Amino acid sequence: MYFTNCKTLDELKAEYRRLAMKHHPDRGGDTATMQRINAEYETRFEELKHEYNASRDEEHQTNEAPADFIKIIETLLKLDGVEVELCGCWLWIGGDTKKHKEELKAAGCRWSANKQRWYWRPAYGTSAHHRGNQSLGMIRAKYGSQRFTAGGREERTEASTERLTA
Repeated sequence: MYFTNCKTLDELKAEYRRLAMKHHPDRGGDTATMQRINAEYETRFEELKHEYNASRDEEHQTNEAPADFIKIIETLLKLDGVEVELCGCWLWIGGDTKKHKEELKAAGCRWSANKQRWYWRPAYGTSAHHRGNQSLGMIRAKYGSQRFTAGGREERTEASTERLTA
């Protein structure tokens, strides 16, 4: 009903974020609708996660649970003055974050001194990840992005065609 057009985990997360901004009780929506959205998200997430992991080697499979993303989105919806950007499956959090430092840490976000933003990423397997030195502009060009503000405004940037044809 809500996620039938989502073909990847990234698309699913972007759509969930959009729906949460519209229907979450903290944003004027109703609890019953948000519960239906959460239930469908969890089901579709598990389906897409299985497809994702089947197409990856063991080192690059995800062990993320749908509740992980639901939790971080619910946390971010309550923080005034923050701007959230979804790039691929990572969330980049900017805006007035200083006053929300402890809440962001508790939600599993980390500070990127290089990009001067907080970020949240899904938990992957036990493989070590190296620190990237790509700018946010390069990340946006590679993965596309969706930006959200506390007021619910959205701005979308598509991934570059180089990624789509690669």
